[in-house]
Order: sequence, then structure tokens, then C-alpha cells
Amino acid sequence: MNTMTANITTARSVAAKPAAKAASKPAADPTRSGVALAHMPAIDGLRGIAILMVLFHHFTPAVSGSWFEKKMLTGFHTGWIGVDLFFVLSGFLITSILLRTKSSPDYFLNFYARRTLRIFPVYYLTLAIVLIGLPVMLTMPVVGPFLLTFFGRLVKDLPVMIDGQSWLWLYGTNLKVAVAGERWGAVNHFWSLAVEEHFYLVWPLIVFFCSRDKLKSVCLTLILAAPILRAVLMLAGFDSVVPYVLTPTRVDSLALGGLMAVLLTEKNGMEIWRPRFAAAAMFSLIGLAGLVGFYHRFDRDDFATTFVGYTFLAAVSAFLVLECGRIKSGSTACKVIANPVLSSLGRYSYGLYVTHMFFAKTFDLMLPWTTLHHLFGSYAAAIIIHATVSIALSWGIAWVSFHAFEKHFLKLKTLFDYRKPIAAAVPQSRPVATVFRPIREAVRPMRHAA
Repeated sequence: MNTMTANITTARSVAAKPAAKAASKPAADPTRSGVALAHMPAIDGLRGIAILMVLFHHFTPAVSGSWFEKKMLTGFHTGWIGVDLFFVLSGFLITSILLRTKSSPDYFLNFYARRTLRIFPVYYLTLAIVLIGLPVMLTMPVVGPFLLTFFGRLVKDLPVMIDGQSWLWLYGTNLKVAVAGERWGAVNHFWSLAVEEHFYLVWPLIVFFCSRDKLKSVCLTLILAAPILRAVLMLAGFDSVVPYVLTPTRVDSLALGGLMAVLLTEKNGMEIWRPRFAAAAMFSLIGLAGLVGFYHRFDRDDFATTFVGYTFLAAVSAFLVLECGRIKSGSTACKVIANPVLSSLGRYSYGLYVTHMFFAKTFDLMLPWTTLHHLFGSYAAAIIIHATVSIALSWGIAWVSFHAFEKHFLKLKTLFDYRKPIAAAVPQSRPVATVFRPIREAVRPMRHAA
């Protein structure tokens, strides 16, 4: 049995224990007895590939140079598709977790608490530093001139960010970008964090109140509706950035990941659906090739790319997620895709994504392409060296952020562990205090020790 199949079928195998054996033990909630997704190293590697594409997209200059250099830069600039891979990954992993914990009495509390501890700390720390700390530091005698020299572009964008900061604090960056119809400086990339946060807010409710069949219908509806809505917006004359950043128009990628999670929990789901996902991915690759052949590029400004291109990308991404989830830990394939570089990039991908754009212009000053071109005698070499060093420095910043700050919040996730078995059955006549149970369980040992 492959890795993903083993993960998918854990809940079913736990629920299928013989009745006599179950009767000899205190009843336990199977959704909290090890049915969470096991760690899949290849998924970390895939996440590393996704963030690497995004970083190359942001750390490379405008298309120019020789024919080869133009083609290379054009390829790097399509790295924005890494966001689509992130969306599918999120849809699949989050839906898988929700399905396995659906019958837990702490279903909502555990999910929202764990997402909050993972997402909010570094996001809001970054906002606090930029929107509150930076204006104060600019008034300091030594620090102010330093910031103006090395973070001049960020300082220039600061008034606009402060003026619209409510959008940032409330995860509405994608709405702000759509309303303005243009980029929003160093926080522009936060649009995708807003899309995912909207998904995290609503999706647990949908999973909880829908049967599996109804959930499949919801996913299919969203997958079909999103491209239609994108087409309507484009035909209505909206800028292509609007369907690119709005949650309803990008939900097809998240829903496709969710649909895959639902289908793979069915009996023989892997055997039945893997060939179909493979066929969908092959069809989508042909469609993507057709778009590139027709437009001679793959750009978000083109109607057909916005209409169906995003969904094609989601289908290909879904198959990649499926295949990476099947790779056994320790296998040759796992060692390749989950190599130390990609695994580390994947592990710190969230911090990398949040922080990297605030340093992009600083890296440009530290490592100007013209200087590198002069030193190495090749513009192509200058581009690659600049991007590689910028990515390495961004990784270092994310590493410090994780180990100095984020991981201390992640330790609190043990208070909301959906895998921890309940010691004994709770009588039906006694309502479960779902909100305070994790806190009580954490405090009880200290009370006994006292």
C-alpha cells in the first residue's frame, strides 16, 4: 500500500475495528486517534518547488538581453504559477484534515486555533514592523538614513500602505488590489494570503455541514463556476488583475484540491481516481501548450489564459500533489524531490513568502545586475547569481523568523491536537465543553502536581 493510500484509509481502518475488541476498551473518538495526515516528505519538496518558482519570478528583472536571456527570463516570470500549486496543496491538505476530524467535538476549535497559530504570528509581526515600527525608525538619527538608503522603495510605498492598512489587517489585500486595479507595492503578494484565509474561514463550515456526496457537488460547482466568473469579468472590461486576485475567481484551484481529498477517501479511491486525474492533467497540459502556441506566451493578461488557463494549472498541480503523496519516504524518488534544499525551502515557505518582497529592492542594490554582468561577462549568469543569492538571503531571514519567533507559537498547537486520543467516553448526558477542553487538559497535570 503506498503512502498516500495508507494515510487516506487510516480513518476507515480505525472505524472498522471489531465490535468485541472495541467493547473491551473505553470508547474513543476515532477522529482523534491518529487519523491526521502522516508527514509526507515529497509534499515538502513540492512545496519547495512552488516557493522557488515564486521567488525566481520576483527576483528576476524585466525581459531583455539576447534571445536566450529573453527566453530564460520569460520562463522565470511564469513562476507566478507556483501560487496555483500552493492553492491546490492547501485545498487538498486542509480538506483531508477536516474530513478526518469532522466528528471530533473540538472540530472547529482545533482547526481555527491551529491555523491561527501557524499563520497569524509572522503575518501580523511583519505588518507591525512595517506599518508601526518603520515610521518610528525613520525618525532615528542613524537608523533613518540607513533605511532610506537600503529600503528606499519600501519607504516610498509606505504612505500608500498606511493609508490602506485596514485591508492588510483584515486580510483584504486581494480586494484592495482588485478595487485599485494595480499592484500595491511590497505587500501586493499578500493577495494570495487573503484568498487562503478566506478559504480557511469558510471551508470548515462547508465540510462540517455537507455529506461527502454533497461536498463533492460543492467542489464541482466551484470548479466550474470560477472560470465562468473570470470570463464574465474579462468580457465586462475589468482589468485582468481582478479575476486573478479575487477569492471567488480563484477558488477552483482550492476546490480541486478539496475534491481530490474527498475522492481518495472513497473505497478504492486511489485505484479509481488516479487514472482520471492523470488524464485530466494530460488534457490540461495539452490545453496549456495550446494557449502558449496561440498567444506565444503564458500571460495573465490574455483572455483564454485567465478563463481556462488557471483551471488547467490546477488540474496539473492536483496530479503532482497526488503523485508526490504516493512517494514512499526513503525511496529514490523521495530523496530526489525531498532533497535537503527543496525540503528546507518547503519547510520555511510560509515565512519566505510573507517576508521576501520587503527585501527585493535591497537585494537589487546589494547585487546590481550590471555589476554582476561586468564581473562574470554574462547577463544570464548575472541573473541566475542575483536570484540565487537573493533566495539564499531570503531563506536565511525566514529561518531566523521561524526559529526565533514562529516556532514558539507552533508549540502551542499541542493544546489543540486532534490526534490526541480521549481517555474515556464522555457520557451522552454530559455536554462536551469544546472550547475549554484543551486548556483543562493542559492545566490538569500541573494541578495534580501542586
